[in-house]
Amino acid sequence: MFAGSSRLTIDDKGRLAIPARLRAQLADEYGKQIAVTLGPECIDIYPAAVFRRIAESIPTIADRAKRVLMQRLFVGYAVESEIDAQGRIVVPPMLRELKTLGSDVVLVGQIDHFELWPEAQWNAATAELQVSYADAFAALSVL
Repeated sequence: MFAGSSRLTIDDKGRLAIPARLRAQLADEYGKQIAVTLGPECIDIYPAAVFRRIAESIPTIADRAKRVLMQRLFVGYAVESEIDAQGRIVVPPMLRELKTLGSDVVLVGQIDHFELWPEAQWNAATAELQVSYADAFAALSVL
């Protein structure tokens, strides 16, 4: 399970170094193959097996407009690659431009994938979400 947030930097060549603990976990659970794609609010980074499972379920979406939308955006922007020997991935230029990613980013674990946010946008989004956090947490019914 991927959890936690890390402030990171994307270099001039679009490379992002995945933190060692997450890289090891990713390799142990899924291998080094990943898919970087367009998410609803940010860039999503999936283990390749998870990405393929989601992509293979898209043809089962009954609503044609939603199915086409998912194919065009989720699959159409996806780039599969491998974590390099230095533990880096390349964030494709088209996605960096689309989500206005500069060099300062936040990588956020989301159970089976990661989200990659511009740092300022992440800070603003989480500040807004904290207003509803107690109510959402109560929905877990774990206490």
